[in-house]
Amino acid sequence: MAERRPAVLARIAMARLPAEPDAPPLETLRTLLESASRLLGEFADDPLLARLTKVFAQMPAADREPIVAMLEREVQARVTAGAVSDLTGLSLRPNPSARLYTRILADDPRPNPERAVQQALRAIQITHSAVAPMNSEWKPIARDALEQASAAERASVERFARELLELIKACRRRLDSPGRTRS
Repeated sequence: MAERRPAVLARIAMARLPAEPDAPPLETLRTLLESASRLLGEFADDPLLARLTKVFAQMPAADREPIVAMLEREVQARVTAGAVSDLTGLSLRPNPSARLYTRILADDPRPNPERAVQQALRAIQITHSAVAPMNSEWKPIARDALEQASAAERASVERFARELLELIKACRRRLDSPGRTRS
């Protein structure tokens, strides 16, 4: 598709009214509409343009101007660098890892403690489900990870595991007692 863009731009430049100055207005209009229809068809057939239009439509309205300005600036830099690359030895290529948005963490995000604990426990369950089939293979890996942790980090993990085990025991006593049915 990129090869077609210069041809499309050339057609836009050449899309003129008929050469005859005294052509009937309807003939002039017909010629103009045919040219516009051909150009629109070429644009409509470009899947990258369709993707770009879809992304632009999804973009928050306040982001559109600065992002389009960034794209314009970067494309102009690419075109300029390409025009003088023989002299400068500099060329520009797209960076597939580039980001348009800066990640900003609030000064005090104040996470919901209940949700944070629930997510942490769910992560523990998912981790267990992932490593349980490995039987004894996961233990050396975990040992290596713990050996790389500081003494304070290991103590913190140990304290957390101990507290979690106590909570599990308390839940068993309360919920798994004979005669109790779960709802």
